[in-house]
Amino acid sequence: MQADQLTLLAIVGALCGAVALLLALLALRSARSARHALAALLDEEASSREGTGLTRALDGVRSHTATLTTIAERLDLLEHALPSAISRLGLTHFQAFEDVGGGQSSAIALLDDHGDGAVITTIHSRTGTRMYVKRITAGRGESAIGEEEAAAVAAALALPRPATQR
Repeated sequence: MQADQLTLLAIVGALCGAVALLLALLALRSARSARHALAALLDEEASSREGTGLTRALDGVRSHTATLTTIAERLDLLEHALPSAISRLGLTHFQAFEDVGGGQSSAIALLDDHGDGAVITTIHSRTGTRMYVKRITAGRGESAIGEEEAAAVAAALALPRPATQR
């Protein structure tokens, strides 16, 4: 019986070896076709003619990179300009004359991050409305400013500074 068992074992071993050889040949064939497909994807001339997916994807990445570079440059310009933009606003309503009620006169301060800008005052009376504009530098009027104008500037300066840095 041992000879029969050894023969059977040899046949099973030979079959297993044949199956393993067949699987190895299939894997080799699959690897070869994958290698050819990868070479075709990486071949610049063939890719430009055929317009493969990899070429389109790489073109998209290049395009997005250029767009992001442009956006970053524009963002830097905006962040540089932001401190000079009007970012603080203070408003005061008041009654300029006793015979005109309702607090229809007003002063509005429009300032940048440094406290520079202008204060615009409108004074309402029974006969008309007058408007005055005065320059403000570093939170102070370049000419004499009234009590209401000073209150509008103080209200604008009391606002928190906007965040200008990333």
